[in-house]
Amino acid sequence: MFPLLISIKIVTVSLFIAFMLTLFLGWKLSKTNEKYKKIIECIIMIPIFFPPSAIGYLSLVILGRNGFVGKIFYYFFQERIIFTWGAGVITTIIVILPIMYINIKNGFSSIDDIYIEVGKEMGASKFQILKFIQIPMMKKNIYSSLILGFGRAFGEFGAIILVAGNIPKKTQTMTMALYSAVETGDYSEANKIILIIGIISLITLVLYSYVFNEKNRYKK
Repeated sequence: MFPLLISIKIVTVSLFIAFMLTLFLGWKLSKTNEKYKKIIECIIMIPIFFPPSAIGYLSLVILGRNGFVGKIFYYFFQERIIFTWGAGVITTIIVILPIMYINIKNGFSSIDDIYIEVGKEMGASKFQILKFIQIPMMKKNIYSSLILGFGRAFGEFGAIILVAGNIPKKTQTMTMALYSAVETGDYSEANKIILIIGIISLITLVLYSYVFNEKNRYKK
């Protein structure tokens, strides 16, 4: 059960942080100059076009003991980032950020400007408009963003294993446990793990389908 609990911990924390980041970025970039918006969006979308192992390697270079972030972190806390579940969280955020951002961005762009203008006319602040107008109107995009982000985060392997390692009871996720079971020839254990992964993947798919069919049900 340790790999499952570690997977849930990494996915939950990374999903929450990535969601808050994408919501903030989507909100800010929807009002940003088109030139700067494209530059920032290019940076956000880069991980989609990078192999997971390449993302893991770059994260290792940055977060490692001699890396820019890793060196500063070690100087202040005398602790390393790599080979911890926290390193898995950071890498997972990088991996799922583009997928979640696309959904959140589409949500903001689908809202008619007239609703924003009405909110301003009624004296609502920018945060109140976000909270009471924009977020409620883009619930479907938020749900799909979270579901897709969860699915991508839960199945991540290549990027995490380079920065978090495959340490049993510490950083070993379900995908790493499956890899270890197959590598050692323990196919009985591998079958149990793949069954759990399959059930979770099926539940995620059902939830995703439900979110997209909900709009059609309301139309009927």
